[in-house]
Amino acid sequence: MNLRDLNYLVAVADCRNFSQAANQCAIGQPTLSVQIKKLEDYLDVPLFVRHKNQVLITDTGAEIVEVARRIIADSEQIRHIAAQAQTPVGGKLSLGAFPSVASYVLPEYVFRIKQHYPEMKMMVIEEKTQSLIELMLQMKLDAALLALPVTAPELESSSLFVDPFTLAVASDHPLAGEHEVDLTLIKQENLLLLDEGHCLRDQALEVCHPSRFVEDDFRASSLETLRFMVKNGLGVTLMPSVAIQPEDGDIHYIAIRQQPSRTIALVWHKQHPRRRLFQELACLLAYKPLA
Repeated sequence: MNLRDLNYLVAVADCRNFSQAANQCAIGQPTLSVQIKKLEDYLDVPLFVRHKNQVLITDTGAEIVEVARRIIADSEQIRHIAAQAQTPVGGKLSLGAFPSVASYVLPEYVFRIKQHYPEMKMMVIEEKTQSLIELMLQMKLDAALLALPVTAPELESSSLFVDPFTLAVASDHPLAGEHEVDLTLIKQENLLLLDEGHCLRDQALEVCHPSRFVEDDFRASSLETLRFMVKNGLGVTLMPSVAIQPEDGDIHYIAIRQQPSRTIALVWHKQHPRRRLFQELACLLAYKPLA
């Protein structure tokens, strides 16, 4: 029993005539009759009662036909899903990003994707890095913008751009007049950080290797909160270049001599059926976003 046999079965049930059903299935009537008889023999139950000018369906046959219709519909859905996976202009795309990239890069990237694939329906998800990784591992998220490295062996990535860090200080801070600072100076400042779970917090700690942070260090939930705290003279922070706002006169952004940075990449599951699309998207998006 296969899908072809089930299609023959449904055709005979709908037409109640072997000749018409054979035409609908684009096969000869003798072939159709033989296939239906083989199916009845396989199931060991009569499906149709054959009269000279009429074909009647048995009660058991009617039940089997309804199941066959569902199987055929499900098989069509499987083909539809597969076609969507192979055709980038169709279907939905769920794209995630961690907060310090989502607010500043994701809108521009979504705009570029929609320009090239106008029929694609997009869903955007902003979550912390570990949550995005878990969603991709469970195949509940198609792809995400993450900072490298991503250590999960099931995932693969393509680098998009390098995002340098600068030091953000208040306009009246003693360092505000400097064009460049050394990391040793940053260690002497009250460094404001994002809360636990934000990859930017881990990146900042890795860059500065602070030894004097204790339980009472300030932890913000967003870069905008950090920016507000810096403006009010409560400390300094590391600001990724994508989040710099040059028109903000209350904050000075200073280059760091050691040039710390992070690499932002598009990440997806190695076994994802739309893997080829993600590689194309990575090529499309692989440029430095406007600061």
